[in-house]
Amino acid sequence: MGYEAEKIKVERRIKRIKTMAILIVVAVLGSLCLFSVWCPAETWKYYFNYPKAGTRKAGEMRVHFLDVGQGDCEIVELPDGKIMLIDGGANEESATRIMRYLNALQIDTIDYLLITHADSDHCGGLKTVVKYKKIDRAFLPRTDETENGAYAAVYAEILEKGYKWEYSARSVDLSSDGEFSYTLRFLYPYSLDEGKPITNNESSAVVWLDYQGASVLLTGDAPAETEELLMRDDRLGLLSEEIELTETELLKVAHHGSSDSTSAEFIEYLGVEQAVISCGVNNPYGHPTAEVLTALSARDVEVYRTDEQGDLIWTVSKAGDHAFRALGK
Repeated sequence: MGYEAEKIKVERRIKRIKTMAILIVVAVLGSLCLFSVWCPAETWKYYFNYPKAGTRKAGEMRVHFLDVGQGDCEIVELPDGKIMLIDGGANEESATRIMRYLNALQIDTIDYLLITHADSDHCGGLKTVVKYKKIDRAFLPRTDETENGAYAAVYAEILEKGYKWEYSARSVDLSSDGEFSYTLRFLYPYSLDEGKPITNNESSAVVWLDYQGASVLLTGDAPAETEELLMRDDRLGLLSEEIELTETELLKVAHHGSSDSTSAEFIEYLGVEQAVISCGVNNPYGHPTAEVLTALSARDVEVYRTDEQGDLIWTVSKAGDHAFRALGK
């Protein structure tokens, strides 16, 4: 082959390579444009670095305790497929973690959003969640903090989106008697507390969830005074007949393990086997306190902690067997 023929061959090869490169660039740019329409630029960070939470099996119930630092957040996958999100950490870092977790579970609609109370470490990451996820029904605390701060921001977002909401109250019953029946009842606050002076922890919602004889008590930041009221009401038969408070398997320890909650009497009354403490690594409050850890240990309660083990998943099978899995830090 002569020099000119070889030159033409090389030039054609270079031209093909350039054409392919241009087509690849156009395809990538086109894909990015389509992706940006579906997923706004500010949300890209929510679509990678997913937690390895796996997939819920048919008939299973899973309660996810998210590691949001010094705060609270639980995602409940109910056995009929409905989703409940309880609280939302303290800040935008919490929001990113929650959004990635929801996306890992392929959750676009939250059936029930519960903000237990207005403290920022329980609602600071929820404005973002409410902005990008559909909320079917929200349960909110009675509070004066609707003008400024973290709660005011998520409250305003709920109103702007036009989502249906109501105050948390013992009258709320989200139970199901379908194929995979479960009991989901609010135990506190009372529905007649409108005139009561508002303090966030004292107004914290408490929820009892039971599936196939395995139950969990989710407590927000409820103080010992609320625990005393629940024990009193249970002894007097004032709680719903479906609620077997003294046979609770799992306790979400209130107020991150603070000494003003989770009394030794309450632990003994519940008869819990396992407990979850949601708190931040080396947090400035000393949570969980030695007092609470000692009370749990004295009754041989198995303790799981987000500050030590990261995200936690409590799974209840359709046969009623339950088990924990820690995803790690």
